[in-house]
Amino acid sequence: MSEIQTLTFQSSLYYKDLQLSPELENYCKSSKLDQVPNEHSSSFWMNNETLAKLLLPDVKDFFIEVGQAIGYKEFTLQHTWVQHYSFGQNHRVHIHSVYPNDYSFVYYIECADTSANTVFYNVGYPYVDHGAHKVKPHKGRCVLFPGAMPHEAQSNPEETRLVVSGNVSFT
Repeated sequence: MSEIQTLTFQSSLYYKDLQLSPELENYCKSSKLDQVPNEHSSSFWMNNETLAKLLLPDVKDFFIEVGQAIGYKEFTLQHTWVQHYSFGQNHRVHIHSVYPNDYSFVYYIECADTSANTVFYNVGYPYVDHGAHKVKPHKGRCVLFPGAMPHEAQSNPEETRLVVSGNVSFT
């Protein structure tokens, strides 16, 4: 008889508290955002060069460090947008991509101690539920995660929650 063989599937998310640049913070705070009914206010700019130019100096080293740890050499910033959550607003469970080299991020620009958590679920959720991980918002915290990882912003208990989100492709 042969021995039992084990294959393990796992997904990881990465986060780090970064130095938020005043220029990026001011840009996000002054951005005009459209309202998404019952959820949040968002720019949903898909290729905003100004936002990308201000964002990259803050996150580049972190993205490179994570990319190298998972076997990639470079990344391309695909999409960026700004989101603001007022009292009671949330963002329902969703994913961004199904490709293994596509990752997404949330970068907390402004938040209070009471800001709603971002909740991350295992790939396959809600059909397969092996638990969740909650990340507490903190100004300057950046979370990088597989684009196929389901996630949500819980109902916000205050007025101040401003993030930059987006997608990157690793090569």
